[in-house]
Amino acid sequence: VTGVSGSIGEHVAKHLLEQGHKVRGTSRWLDSPFPKEEKYEHVTIGDPFSKKAWREITSEVNAVVHLIAKTHTQDGGDLSEYRQINVDITKALFEASWKAGVKRFIYMSCVNAVGEETAPGEAFAEDSPCNPADSYGIAKREAEETVLKYRGKMETVILRAPLVYGPGVKGNFLKLMEEVEKGTPLPLGGVKNHRSLVYVGNLAAAVGKILETETLAGGIYHFADDEKPSTPELIEAIASVMGVKPRLFYSPTGLLEKVAGFSGKGDMVKKLTRSLVVSHERLKKELEFKPPYTLRRGLELTCGKGRRSRDS
Repeated sequence: VTGVSGSIGEHVAKHLLEQGHKVRGTSRWLDSPFPKEEKYEHVTIGDPFSKKAWREITSEVNAVVHLIAKTHTQDGGDLSEYRQINVDITKALFEASWKAGVKRFIYMSCVNAVGEETAPGEAFAEDSPCNPADSYGIAKREAEETVLKYRGKMETVILRAPLVYGPGVKGNFLKLMEEVEKGTPLPLGGVKNHRSLVYVGNLAAAVGKILETETLAGGIYHFADDEKPSTPELIEAIASVMGVKPRLFYSPTGLLEKVAGFSGKGDMVKKLTRSLVVSHERLKKELEFKPPYTLRRGLELTCGKGRRSRDS
C-alpha cells in the first residue's frame, strides 16, 4: 500500500490487516502507523521516481494498492507538478511491479479525471467521455492512461472515487463542518443538486473486495456511497450528527455563484451548488458488493465526538 501514512492509506491498510492480509506499507516517513502489528511491514521510499527502489519494495508482493498522489488545490496548481507526482511515480511503480511479478495493481484515481459536474438527472459512468477541467484532473487521467496502456502485463484496476471523507478529513469538507458547528448562516437553502461522496471506510472495504475477488474483469470502476445528498441535505445531516441546528437560508443559486465569482471563490461555491453524481453499479454488480457504511454512520465517525482522530 503506497502512501500508507495518509488518511486513506492508513484506513485501507487497517482494513486489509483486519481481513487477515499481510501488508507492506510505504511512505516517505519513518514512522509506521501500525508499529506493533505482526502482519504489517513498514518501508520508506527514498526516491519514489526510481524503478529500482520500487522493484525492491514490490518483490514477493501479490498486489499493489497505489495511493500516492498530489491532491487537488484551490488555485488549480501547476500541471507539471501534478504530472510529476501523479503520472511519473505511477509509471515507475507500475513498471517495477510488473517486473517484480506483482499479479494485481490497483490505482486510486478520482472522478475529476472525467469532469467536475454532471447535468441534472445524469451520472458519470465508467465509459463517460473524459473532459477533466483542471490540472489535477488532467494529470489523473494521464496516469489512468499510463496504467491502461500496460493493462495486458498484469491485472489492473482503476478505482475512481468522488470526494472522500472520514476522520481527519481536510479541505472544503472540514471547512463546511466547522461552519456548521459554529452556526454560521449559509445561503444554500435553495440549492437543488446531488453530490456523490464516499466514506473512507467504504472505500477501504471496496479495495479489500477487489483484492479478494479471484476472477475480475478489471479496468475502470467507479465507487461512492449509495446516498447522493443535496448540499442542504448534507448540511442538515452534519448538523444532526453534531447536535446543532443548521442555519440555512435561501439565496438564488445564480446570484450566489456570480457573487462568489467576483470574490475569487466561484469554483469553490460551484462545488456546493452544482451536481456531481457517480454511478457505481458496475462494481456493485460484478463484485456483489454493498458499501458497509451509510452516509449517517460515516458522518457520525467523521463529525462526531473525537472526529480529529482516526476511525477506531
